[in-house]
Amino acid sequence: MFSEFNFSTAVQCDGVENLYVALKEAPLETDWLCLTNYHAATIEPGVFSRLTNLNVLYIKTRSVDLLPGVFSNLPQLTTLWIKREYRNDSVTFHKDTFLGLNSLHELKISSIELSAFKVSLVNIPYGVEHLILEDNNITYLSDLTASLGTFRNLKNLAVIGNNISELRKADCLTLQNPANYGQFVNFNITHLDLTSNKLSIIEQNSLCNFPHLKCFTVGSSGVEPDNLYQSGIKRIKTLSLQNTGFNIVEICELASHFKVEELLLMFNFIDKMNTFKGSCKSLKKLNLSGNDLTKIEVKKMQRFTNLLELDLSKNDIENLKICTNESMPMLKLVNLNVSDNFLLSVQKRQFECLKELKILSLENNKINFIEDLAFDGLDELRLLNLKNNNLFRISDLTFSNLFLVKHLNLYENTISHFDQKAFINLFSLQDFMVTYDFSIDLDWWFFIRKSVRNMSVKTNILDLRNVFEDEFPLFEALQIDSPNIVANFNVFAEAKELHLKNMVYFENTDALWSPLASFKNLEKLYFTGHPLDVSNISDFFYSMENLPSLKFLFLHDTDKIIKYNQINIIKVFKGLSHLKVLHLKNSGIDHLDSKDIFSDLYALEFLIIEDQIVQEIEPIVFDSMPNLKYIYFLQTTFPCSCKFKGLLSWLESTMRVSIIGFYQQECLINHVRINFIFFLNNNCQSDLDFIMFIVSFLCTLLFMCISLFYESIWWYLLYMIYTVKCWLNRKLQDKDKYEYDVFVSYNTNNEMWVTEHLLPNLEQDGPPFFKVCIHNRDFEIGRDIVENIMDSIYKSRWTISVITRSYLQSNWCSLEMRMATYRLLTESKNSFILIFLDKISREELHYYYRLSKLLDKKTYLEWPDDEDKQKLFWARLRKVIAKSGRQLK
Repeated sequence: MFSEFNFSTAVQCDGVENLYVALKEAPLETDWLCLTNYHAATIEPGVFSRLTNLNVLYIKTRSVDLLPGVFSNLPQLTTLWIKREYRNDSVTFHKDTFLGLNSLHELKISSIELSAFKVSLVNIPYGVEHLILEDNNITYLSDLTASLGTFRNLKNLAVIGNNISELRKADCLTLQNPANYGQFVNFNITHLDLTSNKLSIIEQNSLCNFPHLKCFTVGSSGVEPDNLYQSGIKRIKTLSLQNTGFNIVEICELASHFKVEELLLMFNFIDKMNTFKGSCKSLKKLNLSGNDLTKIEVKKMQRFTNLLELDLSKNDIENLKICTNESMPMLKLVNLNVSDNFLLSVQKRQFECLKELKILSLENNKINFIEDLAFDGLDELRLLNLKNNNLFRISDLTFSNLFLVKHLNLYENTISHFDQKAFINLFSLQDFMVTYDFSIDLDWWFFIRKSVRNMSVKTNILDLRNVFEDEFPLFEALQIDSPNIVANFNVFAEAKELHLKNMVYFENTDALWSPLASFKNLEKLYFTGHPLDVSNISDFFYSMENLPSLKFLFLHDTDKIIKYNQINIIKVFKGLSHLKVLHLKNSGIDHLDSKDIFSDLYALEFLIIEDQIVQEIEPIVFDSMPNLKYIYFLQTTFPCSCKFKGLLSWLESTMRVSIIGFYQQECLINHVRINFIFFLNNNCQSDLDFIMFIVSFLCTLLFMCISLFYESIWWYLLYMIYTVKCWLNRKLQDKDKYEYDVFVSYNTNNEMWVTEHLLPNLEQDGPPFFKVCIHNRDFEIGRDIVENIMDSIYKSRWTISVITRSYLQSNWCSLEMRMATYRLLTESKNSFILIFLDKISREELHYYYRLSKLLDKKTYLEWPDDEDKQKLFWARLRKVIAKSGRQLK
């Protein structure tokens, strides 16, 4: 869109309140910035300074104060437009508002009172050449020019849509310097535009300050041409009097008085071409379009001896008489435009006196007959436009001798017959546009195949199977508007651009397996479906993968075709790895929910979605396009749904892709349109954002609790898990029956005491004989250690802990003691016995809180060194174990 202006990066900001924040997202290479609907009270100095490459700045603002230096550090800014948005707003300027704009060439100020910025005009940057003031309530021209002083660089001054009703003698400014008092102020202005003022009076010498004027424009006013003669202007190269309302003008008198070369009299009420007063020798271009002319008289045309361009379009001309006989003097016309009139025919040698004519435009008339040799004499003609007439026959002599014609437009006619040699003399034809009936003979195509580069064809059925013998060696672009297409497209193999419109059936006779296989060099493809047809042309869509050079793809009105025939969208864009621009207009592709849709579009930079109801867009769809820069939604409808919240979050987080105008996008709910961003922010926050907040909060809280209470909570949780598991295992069993009498918890350093003393005294000395469980002998191999410990404790009537210093320092021993303690508490049974092998003081046990508390409540045994006391030790231990009975399984 901006390529014709040579812009590289364009940014638009709408509804901005914090300009610093908004411009942080703008790329540093931005050279075109449009700021609309600005709300803040001021624009601060240096706010744009980050964008040092800025070339054009457009500001449409509400009430704002443009502080001094606001445009500082913009070394490349050449164009600045400032416009007030509403009448009741006020924009404040300062003397140094434009300070630092050393490269500025064009300044436009719209809808702001002159009094608001008059103080700034004194310090307009020296390099400004174009000053445009629009709708500024300027009453007299001198109110403005008095502020311009002797500013020498200003070339173009446009005062448009103001309240200037008269140019007064008082508007002629004189120098105030006493040494030169009485001399006129001499502006270097060459172009003065007073369009859309109420100008009706021009007094004597009122434009004395513009002696260098080359172009003077007065439009949409009531001024009469005669008033211009006393303005003080001596010579004007271009005089434009558009839409002024007069119906009589002496063209040659006006031209000779000001030595006019270009006279523009468009959209008035002129009904006669008056040329007898004065001289038209200086006139080279005359534009009379949009008037009431009904005929062109030969004698009046003879006055235009040096005229090169004549525009008679949009009049009521029925008969064009320019060259009537051989004695008619030759005219120098190069460009003649008679389009949008009521011409019915073109007569023999009608343009014979226009030997220099290169462009002839006759489109949008009623021409139904062209006499043979009608264009005879147009030896230099390059372009002939006959579009949108009523032509039905082209004979062998219609275009005879047009050897140099490069552009021939016969589009939108009703041609039903071509003579075989109708184009035999068009050796130079490059661009050819034609509409014809399908039943006519197509042999005439043979004569244009060697030169034609661009061709546009509209017909009922395009059948080109047996027309061409050789390829078109210079062919570049093909446009076809036809429902049925059958052709050997190998002859267009060099084409780089293909337009297909209203297509229902497409067959490439040269490539049965793929309709587009012949177009190996194609770079641009435009496809517009038939609005009322749903024919299955899925083979055409799937064959786009055979276009390895395709860079631009436009799909229009394919919604019915895609939905009715259930075309697989994922296959449509396969293989298009060089595509840079994808434009989808009413395409029917409304669910962008899979990363596979655009999986091959590695080079895509621009995605345009237009005139479409978009049902779903998932950000993942853009992941396969690493070079994507811009997404445009034009006249696109979104349903108001929270499923687009992910798209908004992605847009806010990514710096790589810009969705142009998305913040102004509307969504539809119950036939009511509301701002899409407003809806998403106010109705879609509670789902994902709130859940993520709660989950994050709970995870953080849990982590803190585990960190703080690891020692006290972890074992409870672990014990609880295995307790439940053991409870479930024993639920079906008799809880009063045990597999062991005793489970012994000890450290491996004390294993000798257990095997040499404890086991013999419990298992071998009897009766009764006790069944003992120890881990080295009785734990199930391959089973989880904790599960073995828990099962052994719950399968034993008693748990004995052999306490030593090494036992207290062991994690596994500590676990066994904890499990036994928790069982003691939960079952309220006396099932735990403590035996101290080492002499450990209470002070040492103070660091083991649970064991210390247990000793305060339970009687424990200490291993004596004396052998007699050891016998008493075993007797006491056996008595305790035997006391609860022995009901083993």
